[in-house]
Amino acid sequence: MKKKTTKNILDVLENSGLHNIVRRTNELNYLNLKIQQLLPEQYQKLYRIVNLYDNLLIVDVQNAVVRQGLLLQQQRLLQLIQGDFPQVSELQIKVNPNFKPL
Repeated sequence: MKKKTTKNILDVLENSGLHNIVRRTNELNYLNLKIQQLLPEQYQKLYRIVNLYDNLLIVDVQNAVVRQGLLLQQQRLLQLIQGDFPQVSELQIKVNPNFKPL
């Protein structure tokens, strides 16, 4: 019978999938907070940053009215966001019927 070596729990957690999920969630929450400060006040709590990959920022909104309002200001919003996050080159705004404000 082989004797298994004892592993440090921190090493196990740092290399786990859960750690990667928590890290990514924290990054998106930070991004969401920062962008909430940049975007117009009338839209707060009506949208949520859901992902950032390949320089594409994906935003979920509550309904089509909010989406249309953000689309009308998309260029200005992108410029505001690029001030703090220059890697973002495109916004994608999606209506999410299951959206619930935080």
